[in-house]
Amino acid sequence: MAALSRRVLLPAYLTLVIAGGAAILAFSLYGLDSESALGEEPILFVTFAVLLVAAESRPLTFLVNGGAATASWTFAFALLFVAPTGTVLALVAATALVVDLLGGKRIERAAFNAGQFVISLAIAMAVGSAITNLRVDQPDVTVDLRWLLAAATASAVAFLFNSAFIGAVIAIHQRVSAVEMLRRSLSVNLLMDGLLLALAPIFAVIGVEAFVLLPLLLTTVWIIYRSASIAMSNRHEATHDSLTEIPNRRLFEEHGAMLLEGALSKDFSAAALQLDLDGFKGVNDRLGHRIGDLVLREIAIRIRNERRPRDHVSRLGGDEFAILLGDVPTATDAATAARRILDAIERPMTIEGLPLAISASIGIAMFPAHGSDLRELMNHADVAMYSAKRAGTDIEVYEPAATTHDVGRLAMVSDLARGIAANELVLHYQPKLDVGSGEIVGVEGLVRWNHPVLGTVSPSRFMPQAEQTDLMTPFTDAVIDMALDQCARWHANGIHLTVAVNASARNLHDMRFPDRVDAALKRHGLDPGWLEIEITENTVMEDLTRSVAVLRQLRAIGVRLAIDDFGTGYSSLVALRDLTIDTIKIDRSFVTSLAENPGDLTIVRSVIELGHNLGLRTVAEGVETVEALEIITALGCDEYQGFLASVPMTAEELAPLLSPRVTTTP
Repeated sequence: MAALSRRVLLPAYLTLVIAGGAAILAFSLYGLDSESALGEEPILFVTFAVLLVAAESRPLTFLVNGGAATASWTFAFALLFVAPTGTVLALVAATALVVDLLGGKRIERAAFNAGQFVISLAIAMAVGSAITNLRVDQPDVTVDLRWLLAAATASAVAFLFNSAFIGAVIAIHQRVSAVEMLRRSLSVNLLMDGLLLALAPIFAVIGVEAFVLLPLLLTTVWIIYRSASIAMSNRHEATHDSLTEIPNRRLFEEHGAMLLEGALSKDFSAAALQLDLDGFKGVNDRLGHRIGDLVLREIAIRIRNERRPRDHVSRLGGDEFAILLGDVPTATDAATAARRILDAIERPMTIEGLPLAISASIGIAMFPAHGSDLRELMNHADVAMYSAKRAGTDIEVYEPAATTHDVGRLAMVSDLARGIAANELVLHYQPKLDVGSGEIVGVEGLVRWNHPVLGTVSPSRFMPQAEQTDLMTPFTDAVIDMALDQCARWHANGIHLTVAVNASARNLHDMRFPDRVDAALKRHGLDPGWLEIEITENTVMEDLTRSVAVLRQLRAIGVRLAIDDFGTGYSSLVALRDLTIDTIKIDRSFVTSLAENPGDLTIVRSVIELGHNLGLRTVAEGVETVEALEIITALGCDEYQGFLASVPMTAEELAPLLSPRVTTTP
């Protein structure tokens, strides 16, 4: 019903404006004396007419909303002061109509523009003439304060009506608030049209009294036009993504707030789509950022081409895009639109001769069912998008009941910065034991968050989201500091253990990370060899060049390095070849079923042999049975950790298991 009313209202409005303009034009031309059609200053009329056509042919595009402005307002309005209204309106209508049609606009849009110009100028001239005669080409007209008041009033009326006509058609088309759209239209048009209309009376007076000075006024118009162009360009740069040229987050939020306001006032539904490309980082890594940028541009074009005029598209950053769909009755309709966009993205593309296949995941949240404002709506669309990625379903609609846990994780991530500053993070330690002697030779620090409301929070509830933010820098620094502080305390009591902590991809891409680690070691007075940094293969491979550089710096300091979850990544041998590491940790997925699965036994044996051949220590994770321990002992594994030895414990709980050992080197 809402879509039907818009489809009926918009054509009716356009028809009304076109018909109104045609009627006013016909009335103003009725009985016009052909001998006086050009006014008392025909040369001035021709001059202004030529300037009108030239200005209308060179529009200045409003990069914000796709509209346009020209300097033609000055000359169209100036003509009203030196020639009969009928002649001027006919010239303005014909110019607007021809220029728009030649520019490729549809006939109804061109006719609407001509009609609203005619109505705005006619009403403005009628209002001004009611105060005094504005025709400065006539000898009995005096340019005085009364005339100036009438001219200023006419200018204001023309400006208001023009803005109202344009604002109304956009409001109807996009189903947004007419009042808000009028306000925005006035603010945008005032930048140029308001100033140009104000110059029109001056052009008319100077043209009659001192024609030779017109070039000076034209210079003023050019300055205004140029200034408006620069201002619009600056506005565009501030509100559009420089790579793809589509709106950025700032403009998306402006348009989105207005669209949702219109949805509430007009009682229709909207939908927010969060889109994230799948595996796009691999494109950058394999083909370079230049190809990656070209892919993003192509994706932006495809998304933009699939949107409707009332929809808003934005690049949020990286390979994330947002689409706000206006006037979608149901989630099924939104999913259909999402599928259309996804199909466009997944069409084969060729970038500089390289055939590429790109896929994406889309999350959908409906307004107002899934959120009362844009921020809440986009958060829920983000949750749905990650659900789509995990499930491999491409498109998911937000389900409040099914994703309450995910929403909680998003909320916790936003609270994590406070938790770090408040020292709410604690470490539990899981021992690593020497296979031969059974002695504890090191521990792995595993973080927990003592949340003031939620209690002890496992890292699985906040780490996946936190790893995508800048919080990983203070988070990892805090974990390392806690681990080194405890290690120093143990050493002071004669308990010489290595302590291991995990590093994320963000840490390995941070060239300042080694310096902060070095500073922490010196602050706690520890030899670097007592600290072990654990990394995963996939973490390293996200940006191998930068990761290798950071790891080499850590190795130069003297920090020990271990590859965690070895065997689960896709570039194990590459990692072993390019990295200077000390330890391979065999993933628990291969260890827990050693006795039952011959394939796992073969893998574990091969990894241990490979590690020893490369001079590396091997650690088996997830050892939970005596049988598994006997097998890895027979295979020659160096260390193990798992529930058979100990669950992760606090330092206080671990204390009874530790005993002083005389050790002088790591």
